[in-house]
Amino acid sequence: MSIAPEATPAPRGVWALIRSDIRRKQEHYVLVDRFFNKVVKVLVQHGTIAVAVYRIGHWAVTRPSWGARALARVFYTCLAVPVRWVSKVTIDPRTPIGPGFVIHNFSAVHVEAERIGANFTINQGVYVGPDWRCQGKPVLGDDVFLGAGAAVLGDVRVGDNVVVAANAVVAKTVGSNCLLAGVPALTVMRNLPPNYLGQVPIHRKDE
Repeated sequence: MSIAPEATPAPRGVWALIRSDIRRKQEHYVLVDRFFNKVVKVLVQHGTIAVAVYRIGHWAVTRPSWGARALARVFYTCLAVPVRWVSKVTIDPRTPIGPGFVIHNFSAVHVEAERIGANFTINQGVYVGPDWRCQGKPVLGDDVFLGAGAAVLGDVRVGDNVVVAANAVVAKTVGSNCLLAGVPALTVMRNLPPNYLGQVPIHRKDE
């Protein structure tokens, strides 16, 4: 069974990562292709701001110098506290997440993983983190989509190109290219085509 690979996307600068997150949201999660929707609306959404602040936090906690790390963390904390209070989104800055991270709908989100790949998409009410035993954190591959209320718990691995349906609970390692649903989550579709969600025509021109 194929599981999430050990390799993670090559490190990129914090601003390049933020741009990649915003660009992916603009390309795949804007219904009406107009300037206001693609630029203004996307930039002021709570999910976009929470992801940008997480990026700054991850940059802060990975500074090689103790002094620079301390100053950067102070700056990050000043940003993170009000953003968490308003958006109800908590993302552990120690969690490495690849480019193209999108919070489609915000609120009641908690992300604390060992590692997450590129093109990670989540909705409201998602929990990714330790289970009740607190003995490990999840590892997620590339192109993972978590529906509203979904949870990935404990020391498990989720492969590449995986869709987790709304309110599903993943508590065991799963392979790649599959659709999961239920509590506990079971595979309901295998051999999911690459970029399965990207094939949905969610983008249209305003006429």
